[in-house]
Amino acid sequence: MHTINSPDVPSAHAIREQLRAGSEIHVRGHVTHKHHKDFSVELLSGPHIVLHVNFRFEHDHIVAMNTCTNGAWGAEIRHHNPLKHHDHFNLSIHVHEGYYHISVNGEHLADFPHRFPVESVQAIGLKGAAHIDEISFSGFEFGVDWNSQHDFGHAGYNSYGTETYVAPVFQETHSYNAYF
Repeated sequence: MHTINSPDVPSAHAIREQLRAGSEIHVRGHVTHKHHKDFSVELLSGPHIVLHVNFRFEHDHIVAMNTCTNGAWGAEIRHHNPLKHHDHFNLSIHVHEGYYHISVNGEHLADFPHRFPVESVQAIGLKGAAHIDEISFSGFEFGVDWNSQHDFGHAGYNSYGTETYVAPVFQETHSYNAYF
């Protein structure tokens, strides 16, 4: 298991090995109420958002799930948001063949179909009105040092989650281009 303790929000963190069936990501924290009205956890691959899980609190109180490739959003799937402001949560993303099984505080929220290969995921992004206590990863081989520098094949996710963020573009020869 690999754990990231008290990551900043917003931030993005490398996932050093490819996702596969059996991989799990747990994000534990609590909802805050700042100037943001929602928070998101995203699985990222270069300029693409492979999985977007957005907890919304203001008007429609839903969890919206989607993907985004080259700035174009797919069809949004909506579910009831089980959280309220200041609630503690444990968001679990369990990778299965063909879909992500997503639960909140041990309760099944949704199954979201893979729209892109799970092997393409490079990082997890956190943004919005949440304080994150830890992110934990299990079900990986852990054959590399998860604390070392990572070659994303692009400049990285600098300023992720801020207004100045510009999504990175893969180097032309990078192998991840084959996924999109």
